[in-house]
Amino acid sequence: MSYNTYMNRATVTSVIVMALCCAPVLAAPTTAPTGGKTVIIQFSGEVNDFSRDQLFKHFQEAKDVGATTVILDLDTYGGLVTSGMEISRFLKRQDDLHVIAFVQDKAISAGAMIAMACDEIVMSHSATLGDCSPIVFQFDGTLDSLPAAERAKQESPILADFLESARRNHHDPLLAEAMVAVQVSVYWIQSPDGEKKFVDKPDYAKLIAAGWKDVPGAPVPVDSDTTLLTVDSDHAVMYGLATGEADSAQALASERGLTVVADIRNSEGDLLVDWLGSAAARLILLVIFLSAANVVIHAPGHGVAEVIGLAALLLMLGVPLLTGYAQWWEILTIFVGLALVAVEVILPGHFFPGIIGGSLVLFGLIMTFVPQEPGGPGFLPNMNATWYSLERGLAVVAGGLACSAFLWFWMNRYLPKIPYFNRIILTNISGGGTETAPAAAPAAWPTVGAVGMAVTELKPGGTAEFFDQTIADRRFASVVSESGFVPPGSNVVVRQVAGNRVVVVRQTQA
Repeated sequence: MSYNTYMNRATVTSVIVMALCCAPVLAAPTTAPTGGKTVIIQFSGEVNDFSRDQLFKHFQEAKDVGATTVILDLDTYGGLVTSGMEISRFLKRQDDLHVIAFVQDKAISAGAMIAMACDEIVMSHSATLGDCSPIVFQFDGTLDSLPAAERAKQESPILADFLESARRNHHDPLLAEAMVAVQVSVYWIQSPDGEKKFVDKPDYAKLIAAGWKDVPGAPVPVDSDTTLLTVDSDHAVMYGLATGEADSAQALASERGLTVVADIRNSEGDLLVDWLGSAAARLILLVIFLSAANVVIHAPGHGVAEVIGLAALLLMLGVPLLTGYAQWWEILTIFVGLALVAVEVILPGHFFPGIIGGSLVLFGLIMTFVPQEPGGPGFLPNMNATWYSLERGLAVVAGGLACSAFLWFWMNRYLPKIPYFNRIILTNISGGGTETAPAAAPAAWPTVGAVGMAVTELKPGGTAEFFDQTIADRRFASVVSESGFVPPGSNVVVRQVAGNRVVVVRQTQA
């Protein structure tokens, strides 16, 4: 997860003390009214800025049809904590709606934060709720060790939100705290006269000595000081976190006598955005972009490769920007790098603009995978989650480079032999012949000073026709105009040949 805003430790301590010492006696959560219009809203997949905005829009749609109850059909492992907190605050402000969180399969991390913010929670059988800590796991599966001050800094805004939700919706604050803070232990005990309460480890020892006993059927402890509280549907009901179980959101509405007037599900566009944000999709887009860039570098100005590369780049950057992972400075870094690469393509031979520009592009692409850390960007990542995201970005970019290099090698070797494609890459001999020439012209052809004719517009790249003495016929070559736009039919003279790059200038009439 990424975190943008944090409370100081003293504030959090005050919140915890107030929650534990000044909270009113827990009462049963209010239940949804029977009858009335109900809208079911699905929320699945990653919690991010895009899914947040979609949820806000769906709630407005529910209000527009006159709904008094919303069943939020949850199934998520979480995502960005900033987006989760904004959704949580939004849900707590819906005073004109009764919002029921129906946990379809899982509500983990930011998903648990969203569920706890709703007026009540109902779960499907064997669903899971909990585990919303910023503490991440090491690569061997053990918990990441952080200093107490840093841990408190990261936990504070999440903990404050959970405790507020617990007070508002009559959940035990210690259970809410145990979902966020790994060092919290929870025991469920009852007095000789049947009074039940959740206590931490120190109070547990005192009350057991005073004659209290563990609640029959409950695990001992409910949550230890080395784990995060995560409960299934049976225990969620037992602990008062959930008001019941149901087979589905529709079945819940039927049991409550609620009239469902709309069932808002993720659209094809939502699913497409979710897929485009995945590592696999971004790898594919990166391969397309790099392959198009390779074409532009060797034969610029034709237009098709430029359009394809730009479209792939916009998708590759637009989706992370939409979901909240990419920052504007990362996008700016990429475009500055592209500008430097363009300078090298247009004015070759300087070397450094191309190297620096390419490095900036790769760096910017990698950073679009990395969420912002607590306290803003730093020189080096401080959390394992950030290192993991950085490694994933490096893997995708390195994979994209390797795949595009292989694709370019394969295209150079085999496309000239494939019908139709050999015409696209201009291997046909002019003059009506059916034979094909080699895909790459000899290094000495066309020679500097050779005169040809532009058969397409040069803007500045395009195609020109020259006489090839090795085959005693005229053939095509991809060229770049040194003097800007050249209309078709104009005579051109070769000024420079560097590998596959042929620079020409329009021939002036004597």
